Amino acid sequence: MFDFSIFDFSVLGFGGLFCLVWAVGLSLQLPAKTKLVGVLFVGTSGLRLLWECFTLSGLAFQFPEFYAIPIPFLYLIGPSILHYYERLSGADTWKWNFFHFIPALLSLFPLLYWFSFSGELKGSAIVSILSGNWSFPISFFIAWVIGPKVSILIYSILISSRRSGEGALAVQLLPDNIRFFSLILLGYIFVMIFSDIIGYVVGLKLLYRYSAWSHSIAAILVYLYSKHNPQSMLEISGAIQTARYSQSKLVSIDSLEAIQKLNDLMSKESYYADEDLRLSTLAQAMKITPHQLSELVNVHFKMSFIHSVCCRIQFKICL
Repeated sequence: MFDFSIFDFSVLGFGGLFCLVWAVGLSLQLPAKTKLVGVLFVGTSGLRLLWECFTLSGLAFQFPEFYAIPIPFLYLIGPSILHYYERLSGADTWKWNFFHFIPALLSLFPLLYWFSFSGELKGSAIVSILSGNWSFPISFFIAWVIGPKVSILIYSILISSRRSGEGALAVQLLPDNIRFFSLILLGYIFVMIFSDIIGYVVGLKLLYRYSAWSHSIAAILVYLYSKHNPQSMLEISGAIQTARYSQSKLVSIDSLEAIQKLNDLMSKESYYADEDLRLSTLAQAMKITPHQLSELVNVHFKMSFIHSVCCRIQFKICL
């Protein structure tokens, strides 16, 4: 059996309650279109921390009947990340797809199985889960516990890779200070999730314990940063919307190939020296539309075409 850990109880319990109070505050502050999903995301994150608190502090061994109850709700964290991202992008028409609820619904079946165990058997099962005992049926429950963590990882990767790199482009469009914080936070979260999953797979308590602590610390740091930089969420929302709008124009072309072609025209063929250079002329030479060229220059070089023409030599150097 695991002894009661006052440290885990304090750190994780505080982080969980902090997120729940934060969720209540969001319900009073956020606009209607982002309120529900924002509260769901932060609230389920708080629920996860309280569940980690209950488990790692040792309380789960005193009250094993309550150990499994929150797990199906934790499967909603991943979909809520995607839904919140869509709301930040300004998409008012995006709707929940039943597909996103399938893992949460399927996770109810292990819960019913869990209820059939006696109290003593539940306690033994918790020890086996935390020890990485992959013998059946414990392997079934380990996969069940890891599921929400894998879901968070999958949804995070999907967002960063969807729409030909829309998420990655949005990060590039952020102001330097917000981009730096966002990249550090994203890297921190990915390491945290991988450590959590590996810890449960191999039964290494140190890994999933540190991961849980890191989740609690990350939640507090994000809150403090949002208070220090109140415009950060607006900047992130604007970057996502700009990236989506830009990608909608550039999705039909190979951006890297177009940039290389632009480089060749401006440097090797000396288009930069043409005082009468026009957007339509250069676009025709590149075999793309003027709108696509304008967006390409704006997104990848962060300047307008007019500005680039006025600073032709500097534009050449930038390329």
